[in-house]
Amino acid sequence: MAKRHTAVDKKSKLDNSQADIFQPIAEHSDIAELCSALYERTLIQLSQEELDAGLLRRRLASLPFYVRHAAHGSLQAAQHSPLQLDAQNASWQAPQASTCPAGTGTAQKQHAWFKQHAALGLVVPVRYETSEFKTIVLDSIDRVDSKHHRVHLNYQGWFSFSGEGESSDLTLLKPTKRIMTAACCGHQWNHRGRVNPRTLTLRELLLVATLDWRQFKVALKIAR
Repeated sequence: MAKRHTAVDKKSKLDNSQADIFQPIAEHSDIAELCSALYERTLIQLSQEELDAGLLRRRLASLPFYVRHAAHGSLQAAQHSPLQLDAQNASWQAPQASTCPAGTGTAQKQHAWFKQHAALGLVVPVRYETSEFKTIVLDSIDRVDSKHHRVHLNYQGWFSFSGEGESSDLTLLKPTKRIMTAACCGHQWNHRGRVNPRTLTLRELLLVATLDWRQFKVALKIAR
């Protein structure tokens, strides 16, 4: 009987060793797919922007670093994210709500949340809404003005703690799982309902990789 247990233990160890051997191969495959998709996507986006030659050269020179960083960050984030990572398309997947999520609670509660948790680098959702189109984008705080109860976002500008922005099309939201899911997956809506998701930029994917899905109160670092 003792010998049988020993044989079983050896077989179990062998199976685990084989799994350990093949795990890096699978991870390398995902990295390759993510990098390929991100390169293709970003090059297309750069080709559509009107950039002077110097700026374009700098963007292209830094592209390999950010692509690898986003790929590794996405795989790292997939270990604790409630979303599914599609490595082949470098996108996050989750069921889409029937309508675009709005803020939860009162403006006073949102104001109190940002007053307590607003910090440099924190990733936050911004609802973009026109008469024909709705979506939620990710941005990060790069300045906190506690005196005037407002934050400045890297791309979208100034917002009050309660959500009002410089443009009536934009509203800062308190992050929740439902809202952040919509933003990470690029979900979109029009007057008829759901439409095809938009493709996140390389910058947005880097922001997704820093999310702490337990509470959204801190930005996590991407391991290198």
